[in-house]
Order: sequence, then structure tokens, then C-alpha cells
Amino acid sequence: MNMVVRTDDGAVSLLVDEIGDVLDVDEATYERPPENLDPAARELIRGVYKLKGRLLLVLDAERAADLSAGESPGRWLVPGEGQVNGR
Repeated sequence: MNMVVRTDDGAVSLLVDEIGDVLDVDEATYERPPENLDPAARELIRGVYKLKGRLLLVLDAERAADLSAGESPGRWLVPGEGQVNGR
């Protein structure tokens, strides 16, 4: 699936595995990204919501759009691996 992110520079399409439900989350369950998260991946994650039995990662869509536009040093999030590697 493609997810379209609109930025000041225009629209960018991000390829995603799936798009889930829209959730209402309790602000009290929000935390900053964990320290043990790969530093390069931390650049893309704004925070985490602790839900019952799972975590919801909040993507920094603007940063992800910069990566897809090639404005970053050339590192990409590898689907299913949860880490960032060279192209």
C-alpha cells in the first residue's frame, strides 16, 4: 500500500506494509522513543504509545518524507527488520 504524506515541498508516497485502524490513544501512555532503539531508527520515530499487549510507534512523517525524497545521507528503514541500513 502507499501512504501519501503532504509536505511544504509537495506530496510524497511512502510504501507501507499495511494501514491499520484509526485509534484514540490516552496521552498518558505516550513516551519518548526508547534508548535501546537503533539511533538511525530513532530519527524516524517521534514517540511510542503503550497499548494493551503492543506498542504503537509514532512515525515522524516529515522526516520519512525527507528520506524518500533523497534529502538525507542515504539511509533507509528496511521493512520487517526495524533497523536502518545503507541503500
